[in-house]
Amino acid sequence: MVMRVSESVYVKMLKGFLVDLPTPVNLNYWFGFGVSLGMIYVVQVVSGLVLSLFYSVGADGSFWEVVYIMQEVSYGWLIRFVHSSGVSIFFICLYLHTFRGLIYGGFSKPMVWVSGLVILLMVMAVSFLGYVLPWGSMSYWGMTVVTSMLGAIPYVGVYLMEWLWGGSSAGVGTLSRFFSLHYLLGLGVSVVAIYHMVSLHDEGSSNPLGVSSGLDKVDFHELFTYKDVLGLVVVLVFYWVLVMCYPYLMMDSANFEEVSFVKTPLHIKPEWYFLFVYCILRSVSSKLGGVILMVMAIVGLMFLVVGGGKGVYRKVGFIYWKLLVIGFGVSFVCLTIMGGEMVEYPYELVGFMFTIIYFMSLVVMVGVGSLGVVYKVS
Repeated sequence: MVMRVSESVYVKMLKGFLVDLPTPVNLNYWFGFGVSLGMIYVVQVVSGLVLSLFYSVGADGSFWEVVYIMQEVSYGWLIRFVHSSGVSIFFICLYLHTFRGLIYGGFSKPMVWVSGLVILLMVMAVSFLGYVLPWGSMSYWGMTVVTSMLGAIPYVGVYLMEWLWGGSSAGVGTLSRFFSLHYLLGLGVSVVAIYHMVSLHDEGSSNPLGVSSGLDKVDFHELFTYKDVLGLVVVLVFYWVLVMCYPYLMMDSANFEEVSFVKTPLHIKPEWYFLFVYCILRSVSSKLGGVILMVMAIVGLMFLVVGGGKGVYRKVGFIYWKLLVIGFGVSFVCLTIMGGEMVEYPYELVGFMFTIIYFMSLVVMVGVGSLGVVYKVS
């Protein structure tokens, strides 16, 4: 009897959370990336778990262990491509999901917005740790360059860097640490993701019109279930094409070379989803200043919640806000492109200019939000 009552309670909770959830009637396909992100996260966890069964760190690292997985393990190549390509798909959806929040005023829901950005930071950390695990030339030297930036932090920077490396320099011991932190932090993402979803369902969703939708809601199922499934199918098709047809598209050729501690790649750079912060990092001559700007490129978005509810129903509709968001988005794309180029003229200058545009757009957006400025809707 007790078990039946408990089951009934859980069923009601599940229905209220996924089926009968009151949802603004005018949500469009931009609001479906959350479902795609959830699906890709599950695929990443499962594929990562399978890879961990065969992955090992030897005395010389793990380069040949990855080759073994690709060539000797049955369908090991498929699991590896699903995992490596899934990171790129995950970041595409994650960046678009964040951009949608900027367009439609998602920052008006403080806990939802902040928890979402925490997920973004955690996923970036998990991906950076995972990028080192194949122990290719670009992985090692990219990791060494980025982690050495910690040394610029006053007082504790050197100690943090040595703790992360496991010694005075990066080596095989660092790889073992990164492997442990990779899956531990990866599983930790699920905790914040659950909190993010609970906060979303508690505070309610924003909507394309940026107006109060308290009296204009429908049940989530069936309308939005079908919309989310259609969007998920599109993402899955893109995922399948990337895995089966272009699995090496997002990989750097230097990463197919085993680590050499005495030979560096001609152009050290991280994966494409870190290129915008990498470009920001190298746009200033000060090591500490670059690290601060790199962190503020993401953390700065959290300040949008300061006064985020003031006039948000007008803000997302006026032309000035649209121009700010477009400028922010264009600067993000250009920083990503410039981050992949050599540190030389004119790429260095262009990267510096778009770094200024990126932060100017962010500061103005935060200022508009905190002051609650309301303009005439265009």
